[in-house]
Amino acid sequence: MRNAAFEWAESYDTKDWERLRKCLAPSIRLDFRSLQGPLHEQLSPEEFVTFIVNTIGDKRVKTQHLIGNGKWERLEDGTVHASHQIRVAHQRYEDESLSVVVNKGHGYGVTQHWYRKIEGTWKIEGVEPKLEWSEYDLFGTLKPPNEKEVA
Repeated sequence: MRNAAFEWAESYDTKDWERLRKCLAPSIRLDFRSLQGPLHEQLSPEEFVTFIVNTIGDKRVKTQHLIGNGKWERLEDGTVHASHQIRVAHQRYEDESLSVVVNKGHGYGVTQHWYRKIEGTWKIEGVEPKLEWSEYDLFGTLKPPNEKEVA
């Protein structure tokens, strides 16, 4: 399960979408409401990856998902629920040279993961980040400059 959590975080930061697909269960619940996003009760790995690509897949956005300590609970249905402390740094750059930062935003909180063993390997079956607080312009950083709201 720790390997799946590491692969999840590292795949986001390296934008290695095939790596992300490999750590996902055949059906994933994704709850992004804490991050001003939707709740998806059932996504295929491909749908999950598409959602993440549309959120942080821009090559001008760099992230680091740091997973801290966790709390683990085995559930009666065979899944394991984990609460991971998380800090996520985000920076948006002017262009793909990554030389000029145009926006940054960092989020702090807990990400909930549900794991299920599938064919002998633990996979992520659910993801629910819970944003406790942020600094700078987290939500603005996630939107491409042409999608930012005009004040």
